[in-house]
Amino acid sequence: LTCVTIKANARLRRSRQWKDQSENQQLVINNADPATINDKNTTPKKKKNSRRKRRPTKKEQQRLRSDSCDVSTASTQPLSSDESASSPVKKTTKKTTSTPRRKRSKKSKSSRPKIVNILATELTDEEKAKYVALDAEMVGIGPGGFQSRLARVSVVNWDGVTIYDTHVQVVEKVTDYRTFVSGITEEDLLSDNAVTFDEAQTKVLELLEDKILVGHGLRNDFKVLGISHPWYATRDTAKYEPFMKTLDAPIFSDPSHPNGTTLVAKKLKVLAKDKLGMMIQEEGKPHSPVEDAVAALELYKKHRGKWEKAVEWKMERTMAITQRAQ
Repeated sequence: LTCVTIKANARLRRSRQWKDQSENQQLVINNADPATINDKNTTPKKKKNSRRKRRPTKKEQQRLRSDSCDVSTASTQPLSSDESASSPVKKTTKKTTSTPRRKRSKKSKSSRPKIVNILATELTDEEKAKYVALDAEMVGIGPGGFQSRLARVSVVNWDGVTIYDTHVQVVEKVTDYRTFVSGITEEDLLSDNAVTFDEAQTKVLELLEDKILVGHGLRNDFKVLGISHPWYATRDTAKYEPFMKTLDAPIFSDPSHPNGTTLVAKKLKVLAKDKLGMMIQEEGKPHSPVEDAVAALELYKKHRGKWEKAVEWKMERTMAITQRAQ
């Protein structure tokens, strides 16, 4: 409504101006000399441009304003004749001070909860001696080589130094050496350096006595070694929940495990790369049990503080349940 009213008022003003101009022209003609009137009539009149002047756009208006500002802020000092002839006048562009946009406050990395890391230098030699890491390699026996037998076992200390590494003789006929994964060949098991299964089992039990054992997928290693270890003295990187991944749907239709609560172990290769930046188990190369044991130990070292708190809480909970049962 306001826009229509403004246009109507503008048309009214233009019509009044045209009427006033025509009346003024008539008065001038009546009071003028007849000779001059004849001259004016004889001279050809210029054709009046009836097109209305286009209204400048917003960008052109801003440009005109900036030009006027540049002219007003230009230097007015007098130049010498040489300078005025040689150098053109430079326009000083006015810098517009625009207010910076407010950025959304992003949570800095420092605000995220940090994992408590206890470095090796904070442990005494006596405390370091309590830790060992283990990994084993297997070969297959029976039809298809699906049954596993121990072929190599490696144990390292806290500093990653190998304290035991040997090939193990297999009594049964090996149907799958799994060389592309384990790196084990027939010559390794038939060599003079290979020990019997009983010797390897006895030595490993001696090394693990009163020790905190670190490894990845230790359940499989315990099975082929025919040994066990207390749960409170076992640090398995395959079972540590912060290292596991959650599936969107459960593997089995178990009501006790709804969607989003099924945890699956990640591969040691993936954990070592994501958490440590270590490259192990490269494609085309066999696995090294010493390398795998060191990677599992380094993962434990990095998250030792938080891990030990979780174990301590589980032990207290177990003791409380045991006392209630008694």
